[in-house]
Amino acid sequence: MNVLRFNEALQQAARIALESGLPSQWPVRLVRDIYGRIRFAVNCTLQEYPDDARRRLESALAGFGAYATKGEVMFRDDFANPDAIFNSPDWHETTIPAGFNSDDAQQPDWVISVLDRQIIGQDWLKPLPSQAQHPQRIVFYGLKGGVGRSTALAMAAYGLARAGKRVLLVDFDLESPGLSGLLLPIARVAEFGLVDWFVEDAVGQGEALLQNLVSSSPLAETTTGAIRVAAAMGQGETAYLSKLARIYADIPRTGGAERFPARMQQVLTLLEAQEQPDVVLIDSRAGLHDIAAISITRLADIALLFAGDSAQNWQGYQQLFAHWQHRPDVCRQVRERLAIVQALAPKHNRETRAKSFLEQSYELFSNTLYDEIAPPKSREAFLSAEATDRFNPPMEDESAPHFPIRVDWDEVFQEFNPWYARNMAVSAMPRLMPNSVR
Repeated sequence: MNVLRFNEALQQAARIALESGLPSQWPVRLVRDIYGRIRFAVNCTLQEYPDDARRRLESALAGFGAYATKGEVMFRDDFANPDAIFNSPDWHETTIPAGFNSDDAQQPDWVISVLDRQIIGQDWLKPLPSQAQHPQRIVFYGLKGGVGRSTALAMAAYGLARAGKRVLLVDFDLESPGLSGLLLPIARVAEFGLVDWFVEDAVGQGEALLQNLVSSSPLAETTTGAIRVAAAMGQGETAYLSKLARIYADIPRTGGAERFPARMQQVLTLLEAQEQPDVVLIDSRAGLHDIAAISITRLADIALLFAGDSAQNWQGYQQLFAHWQHRPDVCRQVRERLAIVQALAPKHNRETRAKSFLEQSYELFSNTLYDEIAPPKSREAFLSAEATDRFNPPMEDESAPHFPIRVDWDEVFQEFNPWYARNMAVSAMPRLMPNSVR
C-alpha cells in the first residue's frame, strides 16, 4: 500500500496546482488544516472558473490519501467575507522541492501560496515589517537549555551598565522564570511580574501595574548606568501556574480579538516608554516555542542564538532554519538580525574547536538562509547588481550572522554569582551595539 506522507501530500498538491492548463489568471492556492489535510482555494467565483479545470482539481483531491478532504475546491462563493480570507496576512509564499525529472536532473523548486491552519507555530513566519522607533533590543535565545544564556545576559547587562547605559531586562522565559534570581535579591523583586500584567490587562487593568512591575538591580549600584528588571514572577507569588495557564488566550477587543504576540509587543512598548532605556535585553524561552518565535521575529533588532557544538543543537537549528528557508519573504527579513553564539566554548583544544564550530555554523547558514550564487561566467557578471544583491557572506566575514560570538567556559560559571562578577563584561557587546548606543 502506497501511503502518502505529510510533506509528500503538499508536494503533490503543489504539482497539481501549478501544472499547465489551469487558468493562469486565477492561481490555485493551498489550504492545509490543523490535521494537515489539504484543499485547493481559488480567488474567483465558481461561475467564473471553467468547469473542466474545477473537475480536475476535485478529482485530484482523492489522490492525497489520508490528507484528502471531502470538501470541494473553495471559491469566493464559499466565504461570507472572501476578502478577509484571500487577503489574509497568514498566506505565505512557500518553496516546495520539485524533485527530479526522468533524466535524474534536479527540477526548479515550486513556489506556491499556502495557508497553514496551525494551533501554534505561526509566529515563526510573521516577522514584523516595521516598528515605531524604540531602543536597541537584543534577544537571548537558546534552542536547548543549559547553555549559559541567562548568565551571559546578566553579564552583558553589567557590562553595559559599567559603560553608563540604562539597561532594561525583560524576562519572557515565562515557563521557566528565574532571571531575577541572577540580578535581584529576593527582597528587591518587584511586587508584580509580567504574568500579572498579562492577566490584569485581559480585564483592562494592565497599566495600573506598570509602576510596580520593574525593580532596580543592586548589581549596577557601583556603575554609572542602571539595570532595571521586569521579571516574569512578582514577589510572594502563590498562583503563578494558574495565571500562566490563562495568558495565551485571545482577548476580545473593539475591532477584533487581540492575540498574544500583540500583547507581548504592547507590554514591551509600555515598559520602554516608562523606563526610557538605552538598550533592552530580552530573555527568551528556549526551544521551538511561540514566545521564542515572537521574540526573534517581531521584537528583536538582534537575536543571539546560543548553541553548543553538539549534534542536537545543529539538528535543532537546521529544522528552524529550514522552516524559514521555504518562506523566502520571511527568510530575508529574519536572517540579517541573527547572530550565533558559541556557548560554553571549552578551554581544551580551543582553536580547533572554534574552527569546527565556525565551519558547522557556516554550513548551516549557507544551506538554509543564505542565497545560492551560481559561478559567474565573467568578472563583469560577478560585479553586476544581480550578483551583488545576493546575501551570501564568506565564512571569514566576522560581521556575518554565522560568525560565532564566543563565550568561553570556565569552572567558575558552574556556581556563577553575579555579585562576584562585577569586573566581568562581555567583550562582544560592541559588535551588537549601534554607534548611538555604545
